[in-house]
Amino acid sequence: MTVHFISVGRSLHDSLDRIRDRKSLRSEIVRAILDRKPQSLLADQGIKTGETASAWLARCIAALSTAARDEGAAGLFGSVCAAVHPEEWLSDLSAELDTFARAAGPGHRHRLRGDDVAFLISSDTVMGLTAGLWNAAALTGADLSRIRYLATADEPPGDLRGHAVLVRVSGLDAGDSAGFDEAMEGLGRLGRNMLDAADIDATEPFRFYLSGGYKAAIPYLIGLAEGLRSVDPHRDVSAWVLHDTTKSAAIQLPLRRFIAGTVQEQLGQFTDGRRRDKPSGPPVLEGYAYDYDAAGNEWRLTSFGKGLLSLYPAGSQGLRR
Repeated sequence: MTVHFISVGRSLHDSLDRIRDRKSLRSEIVRAILDRKPQSLLADQGIKTGETASAWLARCIAALSTAARDEGAAGLFGSVCAAVHPEEWLSDLSAELDTFARAAGPGHRHRLRGDDVAFLISSDTVMGLTAGLWNAAALTGADLSRIRYLATADEPPGDLRGHAVLVRVSGLDAGDSAGFDEAMEGLGRLGRNMLDAADIDATEPFRFYLSGGYKAAIPYLIGLAEGLRSVDPHRDVSAWVLHDTTKSAAIQLPLRRFIAGTVQEQLGQFTDGRRRDKPSGPPVLEGYAYDYDAAGNEWRLTSFGKGLLSLYPAGSQGLRR
């Protein structure tokens, strides 16, 4: 199995808005998209906030025959899906699908293998969650039983092999620095859950695709990839990006590896994310995971530091060697 982490942006939404210009889709699909407007599925239900969108998605994607499932919402999603045929969409409709396909090498398609899992990391916005939902539908070949939803990044994911998992991450919309603190902590816990998952072997790679979403979020997702590469040094962790004008394969990004014991020893010195004295030990993480705040006359964890710290369990016994 490979665990894929895919940041979600608005490129699919914009492509569907301009679908009339697409010549590569069957005319019946183009007409259905123009008629059913899948990119407005949530907005057309009067949904205006990320919180309301999350509640609707939780009911729509809940498993069959469970009390949480809303058959009306699920039926609406299913009927639009049947009309617009996301299994026939080409990868260039979205940065997420295109990067996923091209990072796999020439000739590959944006189809999630039955033993893989893809986490579609979305901002807490109506547009972001809608785009994530339709990217999930395309990745699974419109097999809606393979789509799952996590309302928070730190929600235990369970056994998700073969599924595209839409993950709502509060703070990822680049609204303010405090929001990014929340986003990094949540992403760190998502990474921790993946390391602790009983059904994910240490030999199974983690791959990050960073072409979708707010550009300001890319460094934070790179930080998560570097944190996972550091806490679990024997695992294959890679990150890929694709510019919208690039015609070749996706570009693999360089990732640092920190000494896990040093990271935990230094960041573990902070109480509630701050301390008066400079942390002891070599300043290898200064300016990255922690820095001096002159206004408060104290040292504080950065958003990166908070994300890294949430990757580590309490006590060094949980580190992977």
